[in-house]
Amino acid sequence: MKAFQAVTQAVAAEGFDHLFAVMGDANQDLIVDLGDRHGLTFVHAHHEGSAVGMADGFARFSDRPGLATVTQGPGYTNATTSLVAARLHRSPVLLLAGHASLHDPYNPQGMVDQQALAKLTTEATVRLESPRTVDYCLGETFRQIKVNQGPFILNLPQDMQQADMPDADWEYTPMYKRDALQPPDGQDIAEAVRILAAAERPAILCGLGAVNSKAQEEVRGLADHLGAPVAVSLYAAGFCADHPLYLGVSGGLGSDLAVQSLADSDVLVVVGASLNEWTTHFGKLLENGKKIIQIDTRPDAFGWFARVAVGITADAKTAVSALTDSLGSVMQARPADAALRQRIQDSKPEAVNYTDGDSSDPRRAAEYLENALPKDDRILVLDGGHAAMVCVKALTVPRAENWGLGWDFGAVGQGLAIAIGACFARPGERVTHATGDASFMMNLADFHTAVRHQLPLTVVVFNDNAVGQEKHDLFHKKLNTSYADTPEPDFAKLAVGFGARGFTVSSPDDFGEIDKALAVQDGPVVIDVRINGDVELPVSWEIAMHLS
Repeated sequence: MKAFQAVTQAVAAEGFDHLFAVMGDANQDLIVDLGDRHGLTFVHAHHEGSAVGMADGFARFSDRPGLATVTQGPGYTNATTSLVAARLHRSPVLLLAGHASLHDPYNPQGMVDQQALAKLTTEATVRLESPRTVDYCLGETFRQIKVNQGPFILNLPQDMQQADMPDADWEYTPMYKRDALQPPDGQDIAEAVRILAAAERPAILCGLGAVNSKAQEEVRGLADHLGAPVAVSLYAAGFCADHPLYLGVSGGLGSDLAVQSLADSDVLVVVGASLNEWTTHFGKLLENGKKIIQIDTRPDAFGWFARVAVGITADAKTAVSALTDSLGSVMQARPADAALRQRIQDSKPEAVNYTDGDSSDPRRAAEYLENALPKDDRILVLDGGHAAMVCVKALTVPRAENWGLGWDFGAVGQGLAIAIGACFARPGERVTHATGDASFMMNLADFHTAVRHQLPLTVVVFNDNAVGQEKHDLFHKKLNTSYADTPEPDFAKLAVGFGARGFTVSSPDDFGEIDKALAVQDGPVVIDVRINGDVELPVSWEIAMHLS
C-alpha cells in the first residue's frame, strides 16, 4: 500500500462522500483513488479558490466537514482566500494539498513554503514527512476537523505519497478522540444568575457560535424564562426566527427595532457573538452602564469590544442550558413584555421612496424577491458589496441553517462557490444566490460547474455595471466615479451560452420575469436585474468610513 492510499482509506472511513477539486500532477492519484476505490462524488471546479469555497459551502449547509484537494504551488496559492474565509467562518474543511517532492528543492512549484502559508491562513496544518508518520498526520487532521473550529491542511509531498507503507497490512484506525464538552464554571453561572434575577429588561444576542452549537432550543428556553427578546448577528440570521420575541439582525444592516431594543436592555446575554462594532452598531447598544454576560468557546473572546460582567468559557448549548436550569431554582419565568411583543408584530419594513430611473431601485427589486421566494424552505446565499447590503436588509430565512453569507474575509466573489457547495449539501433543494455583477464575474467560470451538474441554483445578479460600493465611496470623496464603472455582458444571454436559463429585468415592469425564473424546477437559472447604481443605503458610507 502506498501512503496516499492510506490517506484516502482514512478519508473514506471518516465518512467523506464529496470531493471538490481542481486536478494537477500532485493530487491526481488522490482524486482517482477517492473516486474509483472509495466512491466519492467528484466535483471538478474551474478554480482552486472555488473548489475550497464549495467545500466550505458544503460544510455550512450539510452539518458535515467539507473535503477539497488542490495541487502544489499555484494550485495551492489560488486557494488561499477561500481558506481564510473558511477559517473566519470556522468551517470544518479538510484540504488535501499536493506538495512538491521533498527530494526536489529546485522544483519551481516548491518555491512557496506551503507549511508556512498554511499556518498563516488556517493555523492548522501538518505535512507528511515519512510514511511512518501517516498515523500521526491523520490523527492531527481529524482531531482538528472534528472540533469544527475551522479548516485543516494536510500537505502531501509527491514522493511521500508514492512511498510504500512500512506495514503492508495497514488498516486505518482513528488516532484521535473527540473533545468532550466541558461544563461552564459553576461560579460564573451563579454570578450570571444573580445578575439576571435582578435584571429589569434582559435581552439575548446570538452569533455564529450559537448557530454552530445548535443551541436554538436552549436559547428559546432561556428567552421564555426571562421574557427576553432575541436578536442575532449578521451571520446568525434566522436563528430562533420562530420565537415570538425574535428581533432579527442587530447592527446597521439590521432593524431599528433590534438595535433600540438591545440598547434599552439593562442586561445583555451574548451567546457566541463577538460584540464587534458592526453587530453593536458602532457600540450604540453597549451604552448606559449595561451589564454583559458573554458565552463563548474561545477564551480570548472576552473584553475586546466591551467590558463584560461575566465571561463564561463554554459551548453555547451547554452553557445556556446550565444557565436556564440554575435560573429555575431562584426565579419564576417572567411573562414577555406585551408592549414589545406588539411592536414586533406591528413592525413593517421602513417606508422607502424608490428611485428607479431607467432601471430598478435595488431596494424595490430585493423587496419583490423577498415576497416572491417561498417562505418556509428558501435557502439564501448572499454576496456582493453594496448589493449584498441591500439584500441583507430585505431578505429573510426561516432558520439559520438556510442562511449563507460570503463576507467572512470581506471578499466579494466567495458566494457563488458557497452556493454551489450548498446545492450538493442539500440535494433536491433550490438555492438562491443573490450577488452583484462584479462579484458574479469574479468567479463566473464555476457557474458552469453548476450547469454541468444541473444543480437547482438560482443566481440573482443585482447589476449596476460597476463596483457599486466603491462607486459610492468615490462620490463621497468627490473623486471621479467613472473609475468604478465595469460594463458587464448580458448575463441572461451568458447563462444560455453556458447551457442554463436566463431572464432579464430592465425595470419594475419586468418583475414578472423574476416569477418565471423562480418557477423553474430544474437546473441553474440567472436573473439579470438591472439596478439604479446611484441608489445608496444610508449605512453604506457609515460602514465605509469605519473601514478606513
